[in-house]
Amino acid sequence: MTRVYKSFFLVAVMVLILASAGCAELPPGGESGWSGLLSESEPEETPGGSDADPGYLTPATPYPTATSNMASPTLSSPPPETAPTPDPYVTLSNRTAQFNATHATEAFSFDLTAPPLIIDFEVEPKMITRVMHAKSDYKDRKYQDYTQTYPSEESWFTVTVRDSGSGKIVAQDGFGKLFSADTHKRVFVGRSGEYLIQFDGNDVKVHILVRAGGL
Repeated sequence: MTRVYKSFFLVAVMVLILASAGCAELPPGGESGWSGLLSESEPEETPGGSDADPGYLTPATPYPTATSNMASPTLSSPPPETAPTPDPYVTLSNRTAQFNATHATEAFSFDLTAPPLIIDFEVEPKMITRVMHAKSDYKDRKYQDYTQTYPSEESWFTVTVRDSGSGKIVAQDGFGKLFSADTHKRVFVGRSGEYLIQFDGNDVKVHILVRAGGL
């Protein structure tokens, strides 16, 4: 067999092989024979891999999408500033005074035409410091020195409001003696009239604020 004849024979065989491959039938269902492509109708299931759905989430209806009919949010303007309420009282006296053996009493008269009459006072008594030698309450039970600081028993203060005509006491309060040890107190008179306001005290420094209704 000559070399030309052999070449012709090989070409004829290749043509026959290609023709037989083009006539092959497709796999059932119209799918191609490529194993790397997935069918569009049935997704491939993952057999027990790490991407398998564990089933903890329960299917539910999606949240409705907002429509254009919903009202748009509006911005509210801040409330107008409120003017501070003016003090309805008039200050008659605002001072600090010392009361002791040489200056124990002060008195003032006042015609109260617009009640009330309000007297606020804050007392700073004389403080006494005393050192005591006593046995300790702890387990060693040793005697020790203890320092105690307390108001002097001689410190006291009294505010007295009297009717100027009859001398009758209409209001009274104070610190020490017959009164409590509260250092900040108020005396209130709610009726109009002519009054005598008297301050008495000893061994105290007192801040006194006297006010009345609109005059």
